[in-house]
Amino acid sequence: MKTLRPIWIAACLLVPAAGLRGAPAFLQDWELDFERMADTGQTVFDHVAPAAVKERYEVMSAEEMAGLFSTLQAALAGEDLGSLAAYAPQARQTLARLRADPNSQGYADWLEARMDYVDMAAEVERAIPAPKTAALPPHPTAPQPKLIPHPKEPQPPLIPHPTAPQPKLIPHPQEPQPPLIPHPQEPEPAARPAPAAKPEPVATDVARARNRYVESKQVWLRKLANRPAPARAAALLPDLKRAFQSEGVPPALVWQAEAESTFNPAARSPAGAVGLYQFMPATAQQFGLRLTPQDERLDALKNARAAAQYLRRLHARFGSWPLAFAAYNCGEGRVSKTLRTTGGATFDDIHDKLPAETRMYVPKIAALVQIRENADLDRL
Repeated sequence: MKTLRPIWIAACLLVPAAGLRGAPAFLQDWELDFERMADTGQTVFDHVAPAAVKERYEVMSAEEMAGLFSTLQAALAGEDLGSLAAYAPQARQTLARLRADPNSQGYADWLEARMDYVDMAAEVERAIPAPKTAALPPHPTAPQPKLIPHPKEPQPPLIPHPTAPQPKLIPHPQEPQPPLIPHPQEPEPAARPAPAAKPEPVATDVARARNRYVESKQVWLRKLANRPAPARAAALLPDLKRAFQSEGVPPALVWQAEAESTFNPAARSPAGAVGLYQFMPATAQQFGLRLTPQDERLDALKNARAAAQYLRRLHARFGSWPLAFAAYNCGEGRVSKTLRTTGGATFDDIHDKLPAETRMYVPKIAALVQIRENADLDRL
């Protein structure tokens, strides 16, 4: 029996914890409830699915649906681009299902912003495929044992021709001849084991080339060049830029919101980050955003002001905007430790030691800043 993919999941993926509200002023009341999603999905499946589909499929369980999100988040936080690329079909299906429900647009916008990383991971595997491994000859490096000739059998003494008798040789009695002792045969040398195969440098070279590909601003410029700005951006930009400027941060950096939430103030991640600039609860409170009685992360202006304050602090600590954005994405501690252990000083020095998402997040923002504002992230 196959597991039914999201096309047959419930009509409502996002279920309110305490009834429907006209406006989600209390976003903490809305949760992605996998148990209720599975129950509702089973009801819809029972009433809508054709008999042939019912025979071959079953509705995804709550655990399986939760696994779709946890797998993606683990792949984004990991360093293996291949794991992220393998998630592409499931992520695309999940996004389509979230888009089909008006109540799940916050999650859809969070996922859509991260589909760029999934798609880029899949693209680089096509652009830089792993070389095919040729068949190796058997034991090419094993030394062959030295060939030792077989000892010759002793030859009988020559007998003189009968017509020509020879005098009998008599050994001198005072000089007895020692008995003939056969020369000891040298033992055959034991065959040496073949040396352990050295790691293939090709794998390392491919990984390095793939990292450079996904971190290239030029690649991201090509990917994003024809993408229109999110529809919500125009109305929000004037206030966001003023908020950034008032905090001493270049206004061009407000486009970070496109990478975080596609400019949806109600965007929400399955892990609990909320808002234009995706603040987790603890970080939000650290920068003065209240979670109760109303969640101030939903306020676009307050969210932007907190993001600008955080970026200003990160830039002061790490000395560059690429490193500041890397720390915003994967954490100050991760970036600081990586700089310390590698002896690096720039994003390029430590990129290959950072999570897959971070390696693409920084050049994506650099490309967005250039496309939307004609500005260079490294020179701001």
